[in-house]
Amino acid sequence: MNVPTLNLPSNFFTIVQIGVGGNGGYLTQRLTKMMYAFGRTTEQAFSYCLVDGDRFEAKNLLRQPCIAEDLLELKSKVLAERYGTVYDLKISYRDRYVESVQDLHDLMIGVEARGTVILLGCVDNHATRKLMHRFFHETKHDIIYLDSGIEAVLPDEPNSGYAGHVVCGVKLQGKVLLEPVGDLYPDILEDDESKLPTESCGDTIVNHPQRMMTNEMAALVMAGYLNTILGEEQIVAHYTNFNAKTMLSKPAYIHKEALQGV
Repeated sequence: MNVPTLNLPSNFFTIVQIGVGGNGGYLTQRLTKMMYAFGRTTEQAFSYCLVDGDRFEAKNLLRQPCIAEDLLELKSKVLAERYGTVYDLKISYRDRYVESVQDLHDLMIGVEARGTVILLGCVDNHATRKLMHRFFHETKHDIIYLDSGIEAVLPDEPNSGYAGHVVCGVKLQGKVLLEPVGDLYPDILEDDESKLPTESCGDTIVNHPQRMMTNEMAALVMAGYLNTILGEEQIVAHYTNFNAKTMLSKPAYIHKEALQGV
């Protein structure tokens, strides 16, 4: 591929995924299969932790990777145990929400983070994104921050709910090479109305319904980034916009300027 490529320094990746609902649950399906394959065909090594305090509810049967037997169970526990068993992987989980930047720092200590940290943002609120944004800039670890975002379905707009994006932020040796989602879309940081999951009131699925295929496409695009990161230790695109109705996927490739001094 004749595009600038960011080569990564580590052969160990500490993967921490925040959110295992719509986008996150489908990502876990794909990522665990990928880890199983790479673990048996390459020298690549990694750890994987799922973080989410939510439980499966009946409404989740419509758009998340769960079955009736999972209802009322913790999402992070169910998926960690299910895919850990299927693929013989050691997947840890934390059955709580991230409510502060310190929670993220403590989480990295808890999982004994080493090598390059891959922070996977699979949340539906800007409040948590702002915490991950701050952590990205504060942490001393080499870090890749992948964030997925999708639009809600608007009742009077039949074509809504299909679009989304995945943004890949990268910081190596203290230098930001690719801006994270909060710098690329500063309105995220300016959103003072978004609440953390524990602060929310009402039914999120009613207020911000999302289409299942949009969730799946977000997970697929994120998995594409991870396939290149884990399989080739490279990144070729800064962000990708997609639409699950038109099947459009449009990456923004890395500019040469971002690689100066690397």
